Amino acid sequence: MGIDEAPPIPGSRRLKVVQKLISMRPVYEIYDADTEEKLAVARRTWLSFLRTTLHVEDMAGQRILTAKGGFFDKTFWLLGPQGERIAKITRPWIALRKNFTLYYRNEAIKAQGGFLAWGFDAVSETGQSKFRLDKKVLSIRDQYLVTVDPSMDPLHAVALALVVDTVFYKAKGGCFSPCSCIGILIALLILSGAYFLLGYLLP
Repeated sequence: MGIDEAPPIPGSRRLKVVQKLISMRPVYEIYDADTEEKLAVARRTWLSFLRTTLHVEDMAGQRILTAKGGFFDKTFWLLGPQGERIAKITRPWIALRKNFTLYYRNEAIKAQGGFLAWGFDAVSETGQSKFRLDKKVLSIRDQYLVTVDPSMDPLHAVALALVVDTVFYKAKGGCFSPCSCIGILIALLILSGAYFLLGYLLP
C-alpha cells in the first residue's frame, strides 16, 4: 500500500511529509495530502547529532513549533513559539517492540508497532485513534503520511511524527547520510579550528 492509499480516520486530515534530497541538514516539507498545498517546513538543527532538535516554520519562515529531546532521546518536548510546552513524548529504555507514550491535552496516548513496524497508530486511553504514521518503505528519502484525528492540531501531530521517525527509524537524513555527515564535519572543523586558535593565542 502506498502512503497516499492509507485508509483515513473518519473526519481526519492527511498530511504528507517529504524530505528534501539536497540539503546540508535534514529538511522536511509538509503538505496537505489531498490538496498538495505546502503548509510548513521542518528542519533539524546543526548539532542534532548531540541532542535532537527540530524546528517547524510556516511558509513565511516564522518558527511555530520546536521538538526538543534529551541527550539520550528518551523524552521529547513539543514547544510552542514562546517556548510553552504543548506535548511530551517518551519511550522506554528497553522494549521488544517500538513503542511510545504521548501526553497531549490531558490525555495519555500510546502506540506500539510490530517487530518490523514501519508505522504507528497512536491511540488514546478510550481507544480513539489520534494520529497514524504510514512510512514509505522503498524510498531514497523519507516520505510518510500522517493521518490526524480532528481533536489534534495537524501540525502538532506532524511534529510528533517527525520525532517518532527520527527516534525509531534513524531517518535517512540522520548522521549516516552524506548530507548530514557534511554538516557534522563542518562543525568538527570549526571546533578544531577554534581549539588550535585558542592554543596559539593563549600562552
